[in-house]
Amino acid sequence: MTNTPQAPQANDAAPGIQIVAQYIKDLSFENPNAPESLVSGWPQPDTNVQISLRHQQVREDAYECNVHFRIEAKKKDDGKVCFIIDLAYGALAILKNIPKENHQPVVMVEVPKLLFPFVREIVASMTSKGGYPPLYLTPISFETIYVNEVKRLQAEKDKKSAAN
Repeated sequence: MTNTPQAPQANDAAPGIQIVAQYIKDLSFENPNAPESLVSGWPQPDTNVQISLRHQQVREDAYECNVHFRIEAKKKDDGKVCFIIDLAYGALAILKNIPKENHQPVVMVEVPKLLFPFVREIVASMTSKGGYPPLYLTPISFETIYVNEVKRLQAEKDKKSAAN
């Protein structure tokens, strides 16, 4: 009689995130000063990146999560716009065996972390197709964004409470 090793069984109770779909929800690229901005030797522009995170519950364990990036690049000396990218990138995420009280941090931190490499590639591709060198976004601390949002909402709540 021989003992045959068995493959480890997946633990059905293990917490996890399943990305069912991911998609571009909205995308625009503006290049208002082309071709001047492309051929006149403009210096590297100042780039301002704004990020917002949104989510909505689709069913008990499923959320639509969106990361919204607005990127504006302007000429340093006179503020002329080189390009503007407005990108809303979404995903349908199913949370498995994650306590309800942890859903918000998961959809505001962990899901955006999973989406970020795809957003980064889209931004690099758009800037390249717009005639500029590819813009590679630096890694982002979604934890910091989440903590700041929680603090902002708490301050609003405190302000309303003080007004009543």
